[in-house]
Amino acid sequence: MMKKTGLFLAALAIGALGAAPAFAANVYETLKSDPQFSTLTKIIEANDLKFRYTEGNITVFAPTDEALANQPGGVDDLLVGDNPSNKENARALLLYSIVSGRHTPASLTGKVTEATTLQRGKVTIDGTQSPIHYGHSKFGANVSGDAIEASNGVIIPIDALPIPVFEETTPMAPAIQ
Repeated sequence: MMKKTGLFLAALAIGALGAAPAFAANVYETLKSDPQFSTLTKIIEANDLKFRYTEGNITVFAPTDEALANQPGGVDDLLVGDNPSNKENARALLLYSIVSGRHTPASLTGKVTEATTLQRGKVTIDGTQSPIHYGHSKFGANVSGDAIEASNGVIIPIDALPIPVFEETTPMAPAIQ
């Protein structure tokens, strides 16, 4: 009788966990628990950015493992975190993929949205395209899956690691006197 009661309680506990809200965890915990983002969470951890995914109201355009595996030049330098230059680059790339506020594909569809990234720059999200495009036309990424809700934001899977592109300006030549 005791074994049956124990099994029943264990089954009840598992059932209760399954009934918990799907977005009880923060963005970082949600990414970490989803196998399609295992490489991304390793990059986050290697570069000490976990806190950026646990605070605030954010939307993360998250490259999947498949996207990172297909990244030209690979992502090995982003996974190490021991070289200050590599760490700075990795942080810039990761923060470029996070925008303030909660955005869902439904709220982005049919319009072009300019959002502020945690890198403090602006990014264009083109919801007039199908799939929705994040970032620069050549160095951006496309939405590749359904949005995932978390307690402090939304995770939107994408098919590449978006790279910020800055407009180059040619300095004015000094005036000849």
